[in-house]
Amino acid sequence: MKEKKKTILITGAGGSLGAAAVRAFLEKGYAVFAADVRTDSIPEGAVPVEIDVTSPESVEKAGEEIGKICGRLDAVLHLAGVYTMDSFVEITEEELNRMFEVNLMGVIRVNRVFLPLVRRAGGRIVITASELAPLDPLPFNGIYTVTKRALDGYAHSLALELDLIGVKVVTVYPGAFGDGMTKGAVRALDRMKGKTELYPGVTERFRKIVASETGKAKPPEKLAAFLVKIAEKKRPRFNYFINNSFKLKLFSALPELAQAYLLRKLLKNKE
Repeated sequence: MKEKKKTILITGAGGSLGAAAVRAFLEKGYAVFAADVRTDSIPEGAVPVEIDVTSPESVEKAGEEIGKICGRLDAVLHLAGVYTMDSFVEITEEELNRMFEVNLMGVIRVNRVFLPLVRRAGGRIVITASELAPLDPLPFNGIYTVTKRALDGYAHSLALELDLIGVKVVTVYPGAFGDGMTKGAVRALDRMKGKTELYPGVTERFRKIVASETGKAKPPEKLAAFLVKIAEKKRPRFNYFINNSFKLKLFSALPELAQAYLLRKLLKNKE
C-alpha cells in the first residue's frame, strides 16, 4: 500500500448505502476497508473486513488486522445500523437490546478501538445518525428514533472531547436514500401486524401511509458523494443535514396534543 494513499474504514459496507459509499471512496482513490458481518456483497476493489459491531472481540480483532496492514486511518465512516418498527410495549427485550447494540454501542466500540489509527493520521470520524434524531418520534418508529437520539447525544459529546486532541467528529443526518428503509419499514409493519394484539387495525393503516412514501427516496449514490465531500473538507462542521423530510419537520413542530389528534384522525378506526 502506498504511503500517501488515503485510508478509510466503512462499517455497514455490505448494505446499499454502504456499498455506494465504498464505490465512491474507491473512485476518489482511497484504500477502503469495507466492514460488515458478511463480506460477500462488498464491492470489488475494497479490502473486506468481517466485523460484528455487537461483539467487542470481533471489533478488536478487526482493529488488530487493519493496524497491521496500514497502521493509520484517515477516516472512519459509520453506516452500520438496524431498523425496525414496533410498539414499545410489545417489542421483545432481545430485539430492543439488539437495536441499541448495533445503532449505539457498535459505534462506540468501533471508535474506541480505531481511534489510535485515526489520531495517527490526523483523521476524522463520520457518524450517520438520522433525520429523525432531532425530531419528535412517530408511533412504532420511536424505538429506532430513540437509538438514533442516543447516538446523536454521544456524537455531540464525542465531537467536543476529541476536538481537544485534534480529531474531528462529524455527524450527518440523512433523510431517505435508496428504497431500503421505506421497503424495510413496510416489511417491519407486516411483521408487527402478524403479532400485535394491541394495534392490528392501526398497523394496517400506518402501513398504507408508509407504503405511499416508497420510491420517493434519493439514490444512495447522492449520499455517498456527499460523504466523500465531508471526508475531504479541511474544516468540516460538526453537523450536516441532507434530504430531510419537510413533512416530518412540520409534524414535529406541532404541539404534542395536535400531533396526537392528527394521528388519531389518520390511524384510529372510523367506526
